Amino acid sequence: MRTFVSAIAVIFALLLTGIAVPMAWTDVNIVREDGFVALTAPIGKDQSFQARLAATAVASLESKVNLPAPVEQLGASFLKDAATAMTTWPEYPQAWNETVRRSHQLNFTGNGGPGNSTSGTSLVLDVGPLVKIAADRLHAATGLPISTPDSTVINIGGPAQRQQVDAIAAYAPMWWIPGLGAVLLFALGLLAAKRRGVVLLFAGLGLAAVAALWQVATTVLKGAGDAGLGGTATGGLFARELVAASVDNFTGWITNAWIAAGVFVLLGLLVVIFFSRKTRPSVRANAAGSMEG
Repeated sequence: MRTFVSAIAVIFALLLTGIAVPMAWTDVNIVREDGFVALTAPIGKDQSFQARLAATAVASLESKVNLPAPVEQLGASFLKDAATAMTTWPEYPQAWNETVRRSHQLNFTGNGGPGNSTSGTSLVLDVGPLVKIAADRLHAATGLPISTPDSTVINIGGPAQRQQVDAIAAYAPMWWIPGLGAVLLFALGLLAAKRRGVVLLFAGLGLAAVAALWQVATTVLKGAGDAGLGGTATGGLFARELVAASVDNFTGWITNAWIAAGVFVLLGLLVVIFFSRKTRPSVRANAAGSMEG
C-alpha cells in the first residue's frame, strides 16, 4: 500500500508540474508587463519586421497629415525616406519599447486611454510612439506643427484571440496552486515510500518525460506560425515573431527541467547504491548468525 500511494503521489506531482511550469512562464513573460517587454526585445532587433512596422507607422502618419503646397514635396520625400530609415534613428528603440508597453496595457488591462474601444474586442498593436517620432522629425524638417493622435492601433487578432488572452491573464497568475500541489504530493510520495532512492529516480525520469513533452509542444507551436493571429500583414508578422520569441525563451525553462531531472536521477542512484551497500553487511551478519545457531 505504501508503494502504491507513493507511486500515485509522484505521478500526480509530475502531472501538476507539467501544468504549473507553463503557467508560471506565461505569467512571468506574457501577463507581466516588464516580462513582456523583455520577451519582445529580440523582435525590436529584427530588421524585416521593424522595416514593415516603420512603413506602417509612416503610412498612418501620411494619411493624417495635410501639408501646404510649398512643403508638400519636401514632406513627401521625408516620409518616403523615413519608412526605410526610421529604424536607424536613435530614438527608435525607446519608441519600440513604449509601443510594446502600450500594446500590453491595451490587450491585458485595457489602459490604453480614450478612443481605443477596439482594445476590448480584439488584440491590437499600438504604433502611436513610432508615429510620434516620425511626426517630430517631420516637424523639424518642415517647421510646421504636426498633430498626431495619442494612439494608432493595428489589429493582430480578433474577438476569439482576445478571449484567449483574457483567460490567460485570469488564470496564469494562479500557477502557484498546481505548483504547491506538486510539491506537497512529491513530499507525500517520499514520506510514504519504502525506498526513497527509487522514488527520486522515478521522479527524475518522469520529469525528463515531461520536459520532452514540452519540447514537442513548443516545436509544434513554432511550426504553427502566427497561431491564428494577425488582422493585418504587419500584425501577422508580429504574431509570428512573438510566437518564435516565446518558444526560444521557454526553451531555457525546458533546459532547466532537464537539469533538474538529471539531478533527481543522480540523487536516486546515489541513495539506492548507498543503502544497498549498507544493507549487505547486515544481511551477511544475519546469515552468519543463523548458521552459527
